[in-house]
Amino acid sequence: MKKFVRLAGLSAMMVILAPLISAQRVPGRYIVELTGDSVSGQMAKSAEKTGMRGAAAISWRARVRDQQRRMRPRIERHNAKVLGAVDTVANAMFVQIPDSDAAQLAALPGVKRVQQVRLMHLLLDRAVIVHKVAEAWNQVGDANAGKGVKIAIIDTGIDVGHAGFNDPSLAMPDGFPRTNAAADTVFTNSKVIVARSYVNLLPGSDPDPSARDRVGHGTALAMIAAGVRNAGPLATITGIAPKAWLGNYKVFGTPGFNDGASDDAILKALDDAVADGMDIISLSLGDDFAPRLEDDLDVAAIERITQAGVIVVAAAGNNGPDLNTISSPATAPSAITAGASTNDRTFASGVDVPGLGLLTAINGDGTTPGAPVTGPVADVSALDQNGLACSPLPASSLNGKIALILRGTCTFEEKLANAQAAGAIAAIVYAAESSPNPISMAVGAATLPAEMISNQDGVRIRNALASGDVVATIHFTLSAVPIPPDRLADFSAAGPGVSGLIKPELSAVGESIYVATQSFDRNGDMYDPSGYILTDGTSFSTPLIAGAAALLKSARPGLTVDQYRSLLIGTAAPVSSTTGDAATIQQGGAGVLDALAALNSPVSAVPATLSFGAGGSEIQFSKTVTLTNLSGRKDTFTIAVVPSRGDSAPSPGARSVDLAPGASMSFPLLWEASEMPPGTYEGFLTITAASSGAVVRAPYWYAVTSDVPARITILSTTDTGRRGRLIQDAFDFRVTDVSGLAMPDIVPDVSVVSGDGSVRAIVSEDAWVPGVFSVDVVLGPSAGPNVYRVTVGNLTRDVSITGQ
Repeated sequence: MKKFVRLAGLSAMMVILAPLISAQRVPGRYIVELTGDSVSGQMAKSAEKTGMRGAAAISWRARVRDQQRRMRPRIERHNAKVLGAVDTVANAMFVQIPDSDAAQLAALPGVKRVQQVRLMHLLLDRAVIVHKVAEAWNQVGDANAGKGVKIAIIDTGIDVGHAGFNDPSLAMPDGFPRTNAAADTVFTNSKVIVARSYVNLLPGSDPDPSARDRVGHGTALAMIAAGVRNAGPLATITGIAPKAWLGNYKVFGTPGFNDGASDDAILKALDDAVADGMDIISLSLGDDFAPRLEDDLDVAAIERITQAGVIVVAAAGNNGPDLNTISSPATAPSAITAGASTNDRTFASGVDVPGLGLLTAINGDGTTPGAPVTGPVADVSALDQNGLACSPLPASSLNGKIALILRGTCTFEEKLANAQAAGAIAAIVYAAESSPNPISMAVGAATLPAEMISNQDGVRIRNALASGDVVATIHFTLSAVPIPPDRLADFSAAGPGVSGLIKPELSAVGESIYVATQSFDRNGDMYDPSGYILTDGTSFSTPLIAGAAALLKSARPGLTVDQYRSLLIGTAAPVSSTTGDAATIQQGGAGVLDALAALNSPVSAVPATLSFGAGGSEIQFSKTVTLTNLSGRKDTFTIAVVPSRGDSAPSPGARSVDLAPGASMSFPLLWEASEMPPGTYEGFLTITAASSGAVVRAPYWYAVTSDVPARITILSTTDTGRRGRLIQDAFDFRVTDVSGLAMPDIVPDVSVVSGDGSVRAIVSEDAWVPGVFSVDVVLGPSAGPNVYRVTVGNLTRDVSITGQ
């Protein structure tokens, strides 16, 4: 086993500072932000509240565009080409320029900053019951659910021909449809009133610049947010706000050509969505490497958008369950960041084991056989000592057998390929103890039939094998299986956000969602010839909350963005962790969406979440909370603090207040304490209405920093590479303390466990992404897995990269 070698000339303990994480950036593409406010920024300061189409906005837009017109030749004199610009949510221009010349643009008069374009990735039958949406429909009437509200879906497009978007009862609003190309009008109807494509701004050449969805992701999101009732093979589904209009803003291109969305395309889509009068924007995309807020142009745009009166909901990301894994732009303070929780049922198949019964199992995403597979079960741990099947197994060692494999370390594709090469006829993968629930496996090119079961059931099979032979039958036909609802999904990203804010604020169903998808392009990740698919992810929690916001805004018009945030966040139901224990504030926010409670809440509390940040053992800090009586009658509201973790808590400056209808009052929430040991202090500020007993809860959080590392989180890794070759930025990780706070000053160690490779450098990316380290490695000379170990104190995490 080789100890790693760092870059030539560096001491053994040296960590070098490098520029941006290269894998996330687009070469030769930059966003040039200019001095001077955007239209939304200026309108937030203006006394005229006529929106983005009023006289003041029109006048300011002309001023911004004139500044950009004058700036264009100055930029292009530096071997650059201007590709586009935005003026509503940002005052910025999109520029193509050699990387070696880009720094010159920052020195130009009138330029605020220059930022390299990054790429972002794609991150309902029973859900309407879990979140009490059906009861909310009964209260407002099905014909009014979201009526008059416009929801922007910034994603892969919308399949306008799907039955979920056919509603003849809706009329096209005045001034619509809107497109970027006349040919895209065919992708609009009385339901989908905008079809704009930004494929021309993506870095790769694309065979289809239209607004058509060739992936299926955007179609699924649109269906969840506002689709009409329609029936698929497994269930009848309905969107949350079926009478809302939808806007299609396509920022992802054709599969295999433009699989990522660039910053400039997203900014332009945001710009148009606000100018088009969208009321709610749903963002199920993100960058796992979230920069600091002051360095994030998308976050700055979202803050201006919310100031303009538009509600923004963004996916937390799927890098959980570790703390400090929130993606950008979900880090935006004013966005409602969506975490994922469980449904009350899943569509599952089963593994029949004599003596254990029928065990719930979830199919992989590959092709499944039409008939059950029966055979003796063989525990792979008898062959590779760890049960992971991440290394080649002895030839013929699994002939005619069903392999029992533990989840972890390497990809599902590698595990199944290794088992199949050893002669296995199928595989049962069981979940790891740290993430005990089964998921749908992404099996890539693997063809071995496989299902995943829970960690508990996997251990039961292992115990049965210890007593004798076990023969199992794997069934692949799906059926509905009840499961406990309102638990966090084990992939759901957790806070704190990069600025120490509470993120996510709210959770919604993101597991076992049956949705609409595209049936046009077989290469799309979510293609299904039926037009329906079963899927998971915080991507799908996000439009559920966006749809609830539309339902709420339609039924209770005229409130501020902060008040809508409070109604949605403050009325959330409690959420559990994956193990069934109460979730922490930074795991689940305020809890699980309750649409009915949001619809009926008599009071708003602003801000909706109360982060006191992170600091030392002594705190003396005050926040102002504003209550508004949103009901039609005078009421008395009782104020209390309910701690859930830690022996110190803030104190409210008022214990009870009487408010007339529409009246507001503010009070301080003061936290004074000393000698607080390291750790997390959290709970809820509660406001209870005397007339109805309705309760609004605003979560609070404070962390005392620790110098003891608590976890190593692997943020990304390269799955494969050429043996004997250098891989720069092979994997990235973050070290955090017990509260999830990044520890950028820690000195990590990386060593080679197997594969005969080496480590060239550990690179601190903290200047750009808080607390992140990237690692450059050289793979060993032989084909197969290369395992590298990250060590910090007593903590270790292994990363496997397969040499080919």
